[in-house]
Parts: sequence; structure tokens; C-alpha cells
Amino acid sequence: MIGLKDKNEGFSSVYKILTNQKVYKIYNQVAFSKYFRDSLSKFKRLYDELCKLKLSVKHKVISKSIIEIEELESDQKVTIKKLFNNERLLKNFLKQIKNIGNVKKNISSKKIIHEIENYTKNDPQHQKINNKINELKKYLDVYLQNKICHGDLHLENIFLNRNKFYFLDWDYYVLSSSGYDLAMFAYLEKLNKKQIEKISLYSKVSLEEIHHYLPICQLLDYLFLSLDHKKNGERARKLKLKVDKFILNNL
Repeated sequence: MIGLKDKNEGFSSVYKILTNQKVYKIYNQVAFSKYFRDSLSKFKRLYDELCKLKLSVKHKVISKSIIEIEELESDQKVTIKKLFNNERLLKNFLKQIKNIGNVKKNISSKKIIHEIENYTKNDPQHQKINNKINELKKYLDVYLQNKICHGDLHLENIFLNRNKFYFLDWDYYVLSSSGYDLAMFAYLEKLNKKQIEKISLYSKVSLEEIHHYLPICQLLDYLFLSLDHKKNGERARKLKLKVDKFILNNL
């Protein structure tokens, strides 16, 4: 392999092979099987749908732990400032997020509650969360959980090419509601009150629904960070206080 560039992404590493302009994503199989519900081969239907709907580039599963991804580069850098200063661009972005809901929902039965259980079920440090699984499920189900969602929308996973948005890194896709992807984007990019109001207005998803899922995004962030105490200890501790408060006041 020539011209190999490596980038670590949690449960996987991404390699760019400069000789053929392909990107290869290599998964840690132990982590993947423990924290994900589907084997990599089952992602094939999702990748085919995403390509057909022009939501992402072509993905090819080439082994149990490796996928080949068509290289895509933004022809202009996407920033929060650029998005919110350009009404047309923001509306196009939100329209493309809405289009994720057109992915056939029978592709997967994975839901957020399953994601939470995968982190908590065998970890005694999360016993308090585990004890509230039924209440968490009821909280999540306040809004219909019937649309495929990306599950990890942030600027590094969003590309703009010829004025069209594409989304990469679908490892955390789940069945949820329209408000979940918007909440995750708002949480990960630390959107302010006015920006959240704007995405609610243009997406026609209620503020109540977006705000309903913000604590769930925080919970998932905490659970992921808690996997590596040495690296993320301080951040995880701060988030745990907020998660405990959410559980106390809402479940």
C-alpha cells in the first residue's frame, strides 16, 4: 500500500490509499461485535439505499471488518457560520436530512434503546441507567420511532459537493424520529438557542421534539466516553452528573 493515511474513529480506523483514491474503513471486530447489533455484511442494504437516494457515496463491503468507500471531498468547507448565514444552504441541508427518512425502514429494527442497552447491560458502572431501561424506552417512544436516522451528524461527517450534501460514517444509524438527527447535530455542534429554533422552523420539526432528544444525545455521548476512562475520565464525569439529573427529573 502506498500513500497510506490513517485516522482513528472510535471503533474503527480510516485509511486513505492515494494510489486509487479509495478510502478503507477497518473495524475493531471485538468492539464492533460487542457494541453493534449487525455484522458489517448486513450494512450492505443500507449502503445500497443511501447511494440510490444520493445521500452518500458508494460503499463496498469487502470483508467482515473492511469497507471500501468512494472518496468524496467537499468543494467548499461546511461550517456552522456558513450554514446559518445562508438560508438557502441551510434549507438544502435540512431537506437532505429529511430525505434520510426515505430510506426503507425495514432495513433495520435497531433503535436507540438497543444502542443504550449495548453499552449498559454488562457494565456495573451503568446499573442506575440499566434499572431505568423501561422508563427510557417510554421516554424515547413519546415520538414515533419509525424513520432511519444517521445517528452521528456533525460537520466531519457532512460533505458539500456541487451544492449537494452527502453524509458519511453511518455506524450509528438507528430507527428513531425526525427530531433525533436534528438533536444530535445540535448537541454535537453546540448550537445555540436561536440556531436550534431556526432548524426547527425550516425543518418543520417541533422545538419540543428536538429538545426531547437532546438529553438522549448527552446520554449516548456519556456512555461512549465512559468506555475509555483514562482518556475521557474528566469529560465523562461531568456528563454523568447531567445524565443523573436527567434520570432523576424525567424517568
